[in-house]
Amino acid sequence: MKRVILLSLALMMVFLVSAVAHVPAQVVLNYLPLPSQLVINGVSGTIWDGSATGVSWQRQKLGALHWQLAPLKLLTGKAEAQVRFGRGSDMQVTGRGVVGYSMSGPYAENLIASLPVEKILELTPPMPVPVELTGQVELSIKSMVYAAPYCQTGEGSVVWNTDKVITPLDELSVGPVVVDFSCQDSQITLKGDQNSQQVSSAAEVVMQANRSYQASAWFKPGNEFPGSLAEQLKWLPTPDSEGRYQFTYQGRL
Repeated sequence: MKRVILLSLALMMVFLVSAVAHVPAQVVLNYLPLPSQLVINGVSGTIWDGSATGVSWQRQKLGALHWQLAPLKLLTGKAEAQVRFGRGSDMQVTGRGVVGYSMSGPYAENLIASLPVEKILELTPPMPVPVELTGQVELSIKSMVYAAPYCQTGEGSVVWNTDKVITPLDELSVGPVVVDFSCQDSQITLKGDQNSQQVSSAAEVVMQANRSYQASAWFKPGNEFPGSLAEQLKWLPTPDSEGRYQFTYQGRL
C-alpha cells in the first residue's frame, strides 16, 4: 500500500509539473499586474518559453517579443526572463536582456537596445541649430527598477556611434559620444562627452519627474576645426579661459 501511495504521489507531481509547464502564456498574462503603460498582443507559447507579435510601451510600438522564463527565480519571489524584442518596431528598435517583476516592481538588468538616432530626435524638442545627426544609438541598462513616472533607481550608459554632424556650412567629425546616466526617484541625470581632432565637448542634463529639465554644455574647437565653421564662432559668446564655448538650457519635454 505504501508503495502504491508513493507511486500515486509521484505521478501526481509529474502531472502537476507538466500542467504548469504547458499552461498557455495568454492565460497567465491575464492575471499579471502589468503597468498600465504596457500593452502585449498576439501572445503564444507557454509561460516558460513564449512570444508576442506586438508590445507597446507608453503607446510606442516596440515590435515582437520572445522570452524564456527563469524557473529558479520564482523561488526568490521574482518572475524573471531573458527577452529579445524589436522585430517590426515602429522606432526600428532591437534589444535583448533580462527583465522581471519583484515586490519592488518591474525591473531590468543587463538590457541592451539599439535604434537610429533619427527616431530619438522625433521624440525630443527641436534642435537649437539646424544640424543633421546620423548613426545608431545603443542603450545599455546595467540595472533599473521602474516606478512612475520613470524609475525608482537605475544606472547605465548610452553610446552614439557616429562619425560626423552635418551642418548647412560643413561637416564636423565628432566620433563616438558616450553618456552615462543614473536615476533616483524619477530624477534622471545624464553626463556625456566626446573628443576628436576637430572638436571636444561635454554636457550634463538633469530631468525631473515633472518632465522639466536643465542642461549645461560646452564645446572647444580643435586643431582641425573646419574653417567655414570657425568663421561663425564670432557670433557666439566669448569662450572661457580654456577656449570652451558654454551654454545652458532649461525647459519641459
